[in-house]
Amino acid sequence: MMTRKEPYFSPYEIAVLSLCGALIFVSKVLIKVPLHSPGHSSLFVVIPFLVGCGVVRKPGAATYIGLITGLLASFFGLEALHLFDVFKYLAMGLVIDATALVFNFRMDNPAVGFIAGAAGSIAKMGVNYSIHLLLGVPATFIVLGVGVASVTHLVFGGIGGVIGALVIARLIRAGVIAGAPSSS
Repeated sequence: MMTRKEPYFSPYEIAVLSLCGALIFVSKVLIKVPLHSPGHSSLFVVIPFLVGCGVVRKPGAATYIGLITGLLASFFGLEALHLFDVFKYLAMGLVIDATALVFNFRMDNPAVGFIAGAAGSIAKMGVNYSIHLLLGVPATFIVLGVGVASVTHLVFGGIGGVIGALVIARLIRAGVIAGAPSSS
């Protein structure tokens, strides 16, 4: 007699995570902020990552969002190296998942949101620079650009993480999603 195994993510969770991934891709395509500083898009890219991770509260949620975003950006991307976008967003999702695990999925806390957003943005930057190194860009150009870029990625990713945490906290207070389970 065979028993049917329950899927890891429910259809509702898959829909929420897929919509968050699609929202990231659409926001990257449609929202053009003329700041001209590296990492400024993390301001609005991190928010759906944290909201999806905070709604589902399962390991792998942000990784799934990163996979969906990366696949969309790789197939329909507008950047020169768009084929490698799947690695950037997958790394971002993995790091946000690891941060969520460390903090027990308390994504409604602004401090946790800042840490998760900043770490995810830095991971995306690191993968981006690694891809450029693998493609033959001289390391001196990478080293020259990484100083300012790491600070701006940290700041913009952190601000996006705080905004995402505030959105999750507001959804919990409004009763749209359940609050984090108590530790008692």
